[in-house]
Amino acid sequence: MVRAAAIVLIEAVAAAQTTAPAPAFEVASVKLDVYRGPGMRLVRGNVLAQFEISGTRVATSGSLLMLVASAYELQRFQVSQSPEWTDKWATTDIYNIEARAPGDGTPTVAQVRQMMQALLAERFQLKVSRQTQAMPVYELVVAPGGPKITPSEFTGPPLTRDEGSAGTQIRTRFVNYSMADFVTRIMPQFDRPLLDKTGLNGGYDFSLEYTAQPPGITAAQAAGLGLPDPEPGLPIIASIRGQLGLRVVPAKEPVETLVIDHAERSSGN
Repeated sequence: MVRAAAIVLIEAVAAAQTTAPAPAFEVASVKLDVYRGPGMRLVRGNVLAQFEISGTRVATSGSLLMLVASAYELQRFQVSQSPEWTDKWATTDIYNIEARAPGDGTPTVAQVRQMMQALLAERFQLKVSRQTQAMPVYELVVAPGGPKITPSEFTGPPLTRDEGSAGTQIRTRFVNYSMADFVTRIMPQFDRPLLDKTGLNGGYDFSLEYTAQPPGITAAQAAGLGLPDPEPGLPIIASIRGQLGLRVVPAKEPVETLVIDHAERSSGN
C-alpha cells in the first residue's frame, strides 16, 4: 500500500508539473502606434522587435510578425502567414508593449520570450504551427587563411559600441559576441537567411565597418520610398571577408519556420 501511495503521489506531482501555467507578465499595456508616413511604416514593420529589460519592466515594439519572431527567437524570414490568414495589418500595424514581470528579480531574455508568447496568445488570439522547409540561404563560413577575430576576455554579456558611424557608414565594435549573435545582428542586411556555419564557439571581440542598407528592406524598396542612395563604401559581404576573415556563401538548407494560422487585432490594455 505504501508503494502504491508513493506511485499515486509521483503521478500527481507529474500531472501538476505538466499542467503548470506558462510564465506570464503580471501586467501589460498594448497600444497601437501612430505613424507619420508609409515609408516609416514599411521600415518599422520589417525591423525585428528588441526587448528592453530594466528590473522587472519590459518594453518592446514592432509589427505582429516582428513580435512573433522575437518571442519565438526566430528571424523575420522564419515567420509567415498561412494562406488562410493573410491580414495585412500583421505587417503594417506597429504595437508598443510595456509590461512588468512577476516577482522582484530581473527576468532573463528566455523568460521574457515565454511571457511574450503568452501575451500574444491572450491579447492577439495568436495561433501558430511549425514547419520545416528547404530554402535559399547564405552561410557564414571561415575564409581561407582563418578568422581575424580575437577570443574575448570580457566575462559580461555581449555588447556593441558605436565607433563613429555616420549615415549609412556603420562602424561598430563587437565585444564578447558569439557568431550566432553576430548573424542575428547583421541579418537585416541580407536578402535571404544567413546561417552560422563557422564552427567557432564562444565570444569574440572585433570591429566591422560597412555600408548599410535601411534595415529590413531591399534596395528597390528603398528607391521606391525616395530614401537617399547609400554613400560609397564597402558592402557588408566584402567587409566581413576583408576585416573578419569570414565568407558569406550561397546555399540551400532546411529551415524551421513558424506559420501564423490566426490572429486578431489587440483590443489594447
